[in-house]
Amino acid sequence: MGNKLKNKKKKKSEQFSVERLAYFMICLSIVLAVLYLGRSFFIPITYGMLFAFLLKPIRDSIENVVNNRVMAILLSLIFVGLLIAGVFFFFISQVTEVIERADNILASLQDTSSSVMEWCGEIMGFTGDQTLMFFEENLTQAIDQPLGILTSSLSTSGLVLANLSLVVIYSFFFLLYSTAFKNFVLGQFSSYDQAESMQTLREIQSVATDYLGGMVTVMLILGVLNSLGLFLIGVKYALVWGFLGALLAVIPYIGTTIGGLVPFVYAVATTDSYWQPVAVVILYATVQFVEGNFITPKVVGNSVKINALAAIVSLIFGALIWGLPGVIIAIPLLAMVRIIMEHIPPLMPVALMLSDDLYDESDRFLTTYNSPDFRLSKLFWGRKFIRISDKLPLTGEPTNEVGKANTKVVSDAKTE
Repeated sequence: MGNKLKNKKKKKSEQFSVERLAYFMICLSIVLAVLYLGRSFFIPITYGMLFAFLLKPIRDSIENVVNNRVMAILLSLIFVGLLIAGVFFFFISQVTEVIERADNILASLQDTSSSVMEWCGEIMGFTGDQTLMFFEENLTQAIDQPLGILTSSLSTSGLVLANLSLVVIYSFFFLLYSTAFKNFVLGQFSSYDQAESMQTLREIQSVATDYLGGMVTVMLILGVLNSLGLFLIGVKYALVWGFLGALLAVIPYIGTTIGGLVPFVYAVATTDSYWQPVAVVILYATVQFVEGNFITPKVVGNSVKINALAAIVSLIFGALIWGLPGVIIAIPLLAMVRIIMEHIPPLMPVALMLSDDLYDESDRFLTTYNSPDFRLSKLFWGRKFIRISDKLPLTGEPTNEVGKANTKVVSDAKTE
């Protein structure tokens, strides 16, 4: 009976705290501002952490053989670095040949576009002079803009190399001190919660490893499919365009489309027939359909478990905060956040909102999570303000004024 009365009084003494909500909103605003203003610092260190997750299984395998962590990390970085360098060397050697023919390709593209514009002008009822004027004002500018973007990208190549160097350095130290970081995080929890915290860390590492490894697998599959299709269509440099589109697939939803635009433009500029550009469009549309509905869900989707709406919102948010680097890592970061939410009772419904089981498990909001412990408002509960006079026992006697002694208490003390 006494415990029930205490619990009842405890519930009455707790209520929604506007101050806690205000503190949370202020802290959230500060965190977002810091992430945006300090993106040049946070982007490399975040990529370093993700690559450390990816390289950890390789490091563990090598460390079991050489029995030296530093040597195992260096060998892992060298192995992955040689693979990446080989891919870049292949693309550079092939793209150099394409750039040497860039003038001829642009001239051919301009002639082809002029013919298309004249044909469209005839359909719309424009005269030849009007169509030519429109062509000179718009198409030339459209061609110059990508060249300007390319020039600005090349001018910032030094910054890109510096960020890549930072990513390698951060990855090395994350791998070197991984045990210390893990023990530090576990030490912030009580002994009772350390087992669950360790399980949360394992799940986060598994998501990062499976996602990054799965994306590499998906890019290899897409590169083979794209290259084989372009080879059968008869487009030159099929390997270059095919694997370029596969690399751009790291940008969710739009990467494959951008990767297909380049071989389409090249086919328009270098072929006299119309069926090849059309075939390129059909090829990339088919590959994107297969990739979005079969390849990625089977290879990557089982590890991420993020529904499409949450993924799109995270991509837009990542683009607003960190630009293109934020778009690339938005989904794996959201998957890690979802795992953390699954271990915090008030945030479990939010984790379900992000999950790909949202449609099938929608009834859980009114069954499993239909209690005060699983509501967001619980995060902002605080102690109700209690006056000192409310704590005094109700004896029926008036409360003494400040500075006046209770004569009954004094006389009792003297008697004792």
